[in-house]
Amino acid sequence: MGTGKKNYQAPEWLTAEFLQDVLKEHFKEESLTVTDLLVKSAQVGDVVAGFASEMHRACFNMQRGNVKSKFSVFVKDHPKGQTGAIALRSKLFKREILTYKEVLPRVQALLESIGDKTQIAPACYYTTETPEPFLILEDMQLSGFENFERGRLLNLDYVLPSVEKLAKLHACSAVIAKQSPEVLQFFDEAPISRNPDRRDFLSFFPVNIRCVAEEIAHWKGYEEITEKMFKLAENVLQSAVRMYDEQDKGFKVFNMADIWINNLMFHINNETKEPDNVVAVDFQLAYVGSPAVDLNYFLYGSLNENVRKVHFKYIIHEYQRVLRETLEKLKYDGHIPTLKEIHIELINNSLIGVIAATCLTPLIFREDGGFENLEDLNSRTEIGDNFRRENVENPKYRAFLQRTVKEFELNGFLDTSLSSIH
Repeated sequence: MGTGKKNYQAPEWLTAEFLQDVLKEHFKEESLTVTDLLVKSAQVGDVVAGFASEMHRACFNMQRGNVKSKFSVFVKDHPKGQTGAIALRSKLFKREILTYKEVLPRVQALLESIGDKTQIAPACYYTTETPEPFLILEDMQLSGFENFERGRLLNLDYVLPSVEKLAKLHACSAVIAKQSPEVLQFFDEAPISRNPDRRDFLSFFPVNIRCVAEEIAHWKGYEEITEKMFKLAENVLQSAVRMYDEQDKGFKVFNMADIWINNLMFHINNETKEPDNVVAVDFQLAYVGSPAVDLNYFLYGSLNENVRKVHFKYIIHEYQRVLRETLEKLKYDGHIPTLKEIHIELINNSLIGVIAATCLTPLIFREDGGFENLEDLNSRTEIGDNFRRENVENPKYRAFLQRTVKEFELNGFLDTSLSSIH
């Protein structure tokens, strides 16, 4: 997640000497040296890559033995101001630091134990929580990974490697949950919860859904859908809490809970010009619950809607196949969900898909750099309202929404229970 800053200034602590110490420790090479450091804002195209971090790319010369080469790292720093206060209360950085320190190393070790060389995420060179939390991560651009083209949704060639990687992460986490449940204990709190410390952050959902409802209200033939969308805007947080509470009963995995285009980087094969690998780069909302959390969020938030409609069952089939095969190789002795059970989970947690399509997809279609403050994205400020209106009035998003919201209506996904939660 990252906030944009005009008049960019690099963190004072991000020096060549500090990075040299970090990389000496990581690579176990006392003679390693770092020189000629240049720090710049890290961006996806022209858009700062995220919503709740300060993002930096540190480029430098690194000498290891007799070999001197260009090198760079990706620095994810805690934001300042009101956005920083929201991030701190929501424990976004603590969640991500624990992911890189405790969860992902175990996932990678499990995959290596069955001869699988899959890399789920960038290598983590350093993390700290004091005095302020930050992470230093592998710069995947050095290995040829790149972000997806802005303003477009994913086609099947990009979806399948993403879903395969997701299935392996989910499978390994189910094993960890059995072997070392304490490792995942911190991630029990859902992305939408009763926790008062997360209220500022969660206002993002109702304000966006209301803006979508206001847009649909202008469309002839969408009157019934409009009414349901306004009701959903009023009740989305309560309905989501109820949905997440239900997940305690079934097969649970470690979810990114924020898997979308901006949080994935793809490697393109030089010969075929098609993606052959993908890594995930954001775990600030990570959560242990139904695999439908990641699947619905990804499939309804980042996929071309025509690709999803045509290939939905095949995509889920491939997810379940990789999940099952990975769990079997790992000698998992718990219940492995069947294909039918995965589909039932997707329906039971369909609200996540509606949230993704109404709150996330509008950001993907946005042409410019967007906004500077998370609080504008979350609240009914004039800047925030204008930002949301621009998003939903975008012709590309409107075309997506007209088709997708009809799909939600026909599937019954807008028919949420409106009883209150105590």
